[in-house]
Amino acid sequence: MLKYVRTRLFWIWLFILILINVIPIGSESLNTNKVYKLRLDYFIHAVMILCFAWIWVHSRITGVTWFQHRESLKYSVLVMCAGVCLELLQLLVPWRSFNPVDMVYNIMGAILVVVFISVSSLLSSRQ
Repeated sequence: MLKYVRTRLFWIWLFILILINVIPIGSESLNTNKVYKLRLDYFIHAVMILCFAWIWVHSRITGVTWFQHRESLKYSVLVMCAGVCLELLQLLVPWRSFNPVDMVYNIMGAILVVVFISVSSLLSSRQ
């Protein structure tokens, strides 16, 4: 039962990200806000994808497995695909605009997720 709660958490978060990427939110743009000379919207793209690392680590702590074989690799590929596809989705939505820099930050967030997955997999294999 716990496995389904963890996998649902993944799919719920992915659904929320899809909604955020499709539905226009507010009239103010995050482009003008900065965090240490970095545009806030770029930072948020990386952090939104990085939340998948929390879901992975939380499932590791609770002993939930995602796949029977090559679990780390499959989850990593899934997150990478989500990072790319979330921005590509905006090509299909007329009121949103595709930004390649946003995709770069999505991929950077996904790479950080892969690092977290690799570290947690190494730590769990040593126990």
